[in-house]
Amino acid sequence: MFILIKIQESIIIEDMYSNEYLYFNSLETFKKSIDSDQSGRNDPLELVVNLEQLKSLSIKTNNKTILSDKNSKNFSGQYITHLEKSKINCCCLYWTELEVGKKAPTFNERLLQMGDKMLIIYDCQKFFEILDENLEKLNYQYSRKKVSYFDRKSYNGELTLHQKDNDFSYQNEYRILFKQPNDKAIKIYIPGLRNISTIINSKDYDNLKIQIQ
Repeated sequence: MFILIKIQESIIIEDMYSNEYLYFNSLETFKKSIDSDQSGRNDPLELVVNLEQLKSLSIKTNNKTILSDKNSKNFSGQYITHLEKSKINCCCLYWTELEVGKKAPTFNERLLQMGDKMLIIYDCQKFFEILDENLEKLNYQYSRKKVSYFDRKSYNGELTLHQKDNDFSYQNEYRILFKQPNDKAIKIYIPGLRNISTIINSKDYDNLKIQIQ
């Protein structure tokens, strides 16, 4: 059984559940240093669309070289291109699969720092039907899929907004993106969300189990 999980503070999760919506924040808000964030919300590589591994580097002026990597040993570097003025909103969910009679797959405890409550969407097919219909009514260009992870030390080439650094692979992220006229946070209503989801305490995740009666 495939499920999606939203992890946040209880007041936010309970409001989303009661009022049947998901909160989409601007991707720009996640493009921050990870130094002060242990949960993994912040990612300085957010909105990167191209990553090049550099083999050499030099600075010239008037055909004269004033700096060259030949003067230093074991040169390595990267050239990164970010998407500017994206006006893209994002909702990040944790995805996992539950098997009958077995406990939930291992959950990285860093995710518990995102919040003390979980909104668990257990009828994903119905959820996607409602979500897609509402985004299409709003005439938003959108995409949704599991995030794939890459090694930033070796990856070379273009990147999509559904790719992230391997350092964040513990998040098992399912990402929903859409463009809108501005980059303000927005609520997307999911009528019937209460019928296809439930709320649990984040610390109780390890006790999730499917049983057939």
